[in-house]
This record gives sequence, C-alpha cells and structure tokens, in this order.
Amino acid sequence: MNKKLLIIIIGILLGQSVVAQQALPNGKMSFTAMTKPNNIVYNDSIYKGSTQFKQLFYRTGNPEIIHSFQKHQSNKITGQVLNFVGAITLISGISYLSGNTKGLGWTLIGSGFAASIAGGYFTLVGQNHLLTAVDQFNQQYKKSTVSLGFGPQSAGLVYKF
Repeated sequence: MNKKLLIIIIGILLGQSVVAQQALPNGKMSFTAMTKPNNIVYNDSIYKGSTQFKQLFYRTGNPEIIHSFQKHQSNKITGQVLNFVGAITLISGISYLSGNTKGLGWTLIGSGFAASIAGGYFTLVGQNHLLTAVDQFNQQYKKSTVSLGFGPQSAGLVYKF
C-alpha cells in the first residue's frame, strides 16, 4: 500500500511541473520543437519545414541568421542520414546473430546503435541552431510597444522595449 501511495504522490508532483502550452509572445517569432517538422509561429502564421523557413530567414538579408539556418539544415540532414544508416546497420546486425557470425552481428548492432546516437545528437544541435536563428531574428526585429491600461480607480501607461 505504501508503494502505491508513493507512486501516486510522485505522479502528482511530476504532473504539477508539466506545462501543456507554450507561450507565443505577440510580435515575436517562436520556435516549437517537434520531431517532424519543426514549426515557427510568426505573425499568426505557422511556418513548417525548410522551404518555408528559408523564405522567412533569407528575406532578412542578415548573414548571421542565414548562417544559423544553414547550420541547422546541415546538422539536420547529417542527423537524418546517421539515424537511417544506424537503423539499417542495427537490423542487419540482428539478422547476423542467428547465423554463425555472431561477432559480426554484435559489431553491427553496436555500430548501428552508435550511429543512431550520433544522429540524435546532430538533430538536437540542428534544432539549437534553428533556435539561435529565431533569437537573432527577434533581436533584429525587436519592436517596442506602448499600452494604456485602465482600472476602477487607476490608469497606467506601459512601454515595452
């Protein structure tokens, strides 16, 4: 009974820290990391995939933003290739385990696993470069806003910069 109670308490505590939605600040670009494809939300539009990202980033003319986007693309492609090669190598290694060449099978399994880990690493680094491009875009196109708020017995002026 104590184990179940402990598991329930841990589950409740973990549930408290999970955030279901990502804030999308008005007037800024937001990157939402997805497994496939990545999404960028900007000015109430959703941009998906490298073709739409390219249009969005290249029109800035900023070489730093374009470079970060290009690094994202190269890392993403490298990660995808390594993941594919790792999966094929892993499956080939498993097929060799049933025969007389178990050493080769285990070598292929290990190599496939290592290639898949490297592919995941390159994919994550690529997403980091895309996030850098989004941050650079937001810095270049930072807009200041002025808001006026009224309460029952007060009024306020807010300047965001």
